[in-house]
Amino acid sequence: MRKRVLTLLLTAALAAALLAAPGSGAEARREMNLTDVPETAWYYPYVKDLYESGIVDGFEDNTYRGEESIAWGQAFKLITLAIGCQVPEPVEGKHWAYPYIQLARDNRLLKYYFDEDWLEWHPTRLQVAQMVARALDLLSIPQGESPFADCDDGYVTHLYEKGILVGEYDEAGQLVFLPEEEITRAEITTIIWRMYHLDVTGGTFRHSNYWVEPFGADQVAPFGYDTAQFTLDENGFVTYGDDPEAHEVGVDVSEHQGEIDWQAVAEAGIDFAIIRIGGRLMQSGTIFEDKYFRANLEGAKAAGLKVGVYFFSQALNAQEGLEEAEFVLGLLDGVELDYPVVCDWEYLGGNTARTYGAEPAEITAGIDAFCARVEEAGYRGMLYFNAYCGYIKMDLRELTDYDFWYAQYSDVPSYRYHFQMWQYSSSGQVDGIDSDVDLNLCLTPYGT
Repeated sequence: MRKRVLTLLLTAALAAALLAAPGSGAEARREMNLTDVPETAWYYPYVKDLYESGIVDGFEDNTYRGEESIAWGQAFKLITLAIGCQVPEPVEGKHWAYPYIQLARDNRLLKYYFDEDWLEWHPTRLQVAQMVARALDLLSIPQGESPFADCDDGYVTHLYEKGILVGEYDEAGQLVFLPEEEITRAEITTIIWRMYHLDVTGGTFRHSNYWVEPFGADQVAPFGYDTAQFTLDENGFVTYGDDPEAHEVGVDVSEHQGEIDWQAVAEAGIDFAIIRIGGRLMQSGTIFEDKYFRANLEGAKAAGLKVGVYFFSQALNAQEGLEEAEFVLGLLDGVELDYPVVCDWEYLGGNTARTYGAEPAEITAGIDAFCARVEEAGYRGMLYFNAYCGYIKMDLRELTDYDFWYAQYSDVPSYRYHFQMWQYSSSGQVDGIDSDVDLNLCLTPYGT
């Protein structure tokens, strides 16, 4: 019999939650009497311990049927209870596992709609691995390449790196995961048992309810500024250090600012403007031109400001990122810019947005395609992100060929990695602009 073990482990805190569950203490241990789990079975110690602890049960005929596939409903129950969820109240007239669908959604185990009728279907090894990674608050951004010849899913690789997943070798000597095979009762029991024995958070840091693996200094340049050097000038704009040539002060604008008196903006001490050229709608995905792009570009240039442009991206893959870049290049039509062409990918719109649940690999591919295309056309590529996107939704290791524009509204930035431009306020007041405006500090001036 082939040993196919999906081993999953959890933190000591979650293990404690399991141990404290009703009926699972040492006083509640019972003797295992399952007739089809011999001591020679690879899963015997896992089933025995969890059965005696009252965490898993057999069937009425005292069998366990470890090699049978498990149903979605059973998988939802085991995983949600393992991370400390309370047993939900049944819903009259519904499948017994129906309440666990909402528990799975509430705990981010699912990124797609799940119908009651599916609860008796059988999940694959890949689907369970993805659920478990989300249950552990792990990202789909692994440290290295997939070790499996048949699966390059980021969640699976990350769990393997944590010592959580184990594959097997095929006849050709390749390590395989068998992602599309249905997971068995024995395998998911091993999942729950392993949850007691490993702290998956070692070496990580916590951000937005995720455990994030920090990148090495050889992968993404670490933050390199002296925070004590960030000060306010006489105009109330953030500056850095004593050398005025080492930084420039700027705004970024869109049609939301309406008509702008660019000469007044220049006289207020602003050096550059990043102008929205267009974007992609969050629900429909339609690409549009910013209504004030042309007027803002002409006005800023005429007032002597340095200019760049940004596109509000919602690209879901490399093809869409390239489509957005071609749209931008078509509007620019070769016009000279001082500052970069920026891919501004933002995670907005909640579960109604087309990007809801988009994985970092997909998002990163779209940004990379956008920036590579604008650089091919002779412009400088840049990506914009806040801490959530920079840590959670993008794999910055794949984007180090481009400059970074980081957004954090604070007195000093507190990001782990280096960046060239900092958006430090969304409520700036600048002469010539009648509404709040984003304020920026460029620490690597362009066009000088």
